[in-house]
Amino acid sequence: MDSEFLTKIFRFKITKFILAFFAFVFIVLLFDNLIMPWYVRLGEEFELPDVVTMKIDEAKKILQEKGFGVVIADSVYDEHFEPGTVVEQNPAAYSKVKKGRHVYLTISIGEKPITMPNLFFKSPREAELILKANGLELGAMYYEYSDLALENVVIGQSYPQGQPVKKGTKIDLTISLGPYPQQKVMPDVAGKSLNMAKRQLQLLGIKDIQIEYETRDDVLPETVLSQSVKSGTPIENVQSVKLVVSKLPMNENREE
Repeated sequence: MDSEFLTKIFRFKITKFILAFFAFVFIVLLFDNLIMPWYVRLGEEFELPDVVTMKIDEAKKILQEKGFGVVIADSVYDEHFEPGTVVEQNPAAYSKVKKGRHVYLTISIGEKPITMPNLFFKSPREAELILKANGLELGAMYYEYSDLALENVVIGQSYPQGQPVKKGTKIDLTISLGPYPQQKVMPDVAGKSLNMAKRQLQLLGIKDIQIEYETRDDVLPETVLSQSVKSGTPIENVQSVKLVVSKLPMNENREE
């Protein structure tokens, strides 16, 4: 066989081997630097940030910047968080999840309002208990004569029945003094609260009301014990009246 021919065949095989070698190296490099990283990233998981207590706009921005989707799943009353605050997230914070995963958020709509109860024609004590049971507080009490109600029942409240009010709201009440007397005579105010007695006398035109306190531990404080003017005395003959009012012993006052 011609030696020149053999040389050509040898060179061809060497060239083919070299090309195959470089092709192999190229494929390995391509697989190692491009295909494998892409494949690995398909299953890569990332730590989910904690967005609870954040405002919804801030939470959405943080999650979306990190490649997560955001879905507002629910809104709830929560007295511990301001309206528009994230109170729950699913998946939970610091969970390992893939990018593109949707994060479901629950948002606070603030404290649940209380529906104002109906206190009309309740006694002041009963009305106070109803207010406390509903998370409300007793405010000021005012007294007025009423031809439509008996004495010492509620005839007015500062918020109407059914209106939403915030927890802890102080509710003012108007208490009936009963029908306006047909004759203006001195009423019997013994046993009534001082505020009620004073208001009743003032509405009858008595301006000079003097108060003297007496220590009693068997009567509620600020209760009228006696009056200087006899009940039934025409008001026109009354210039002033002195009321003796109960108070607690000093040691009990200090304890309060």
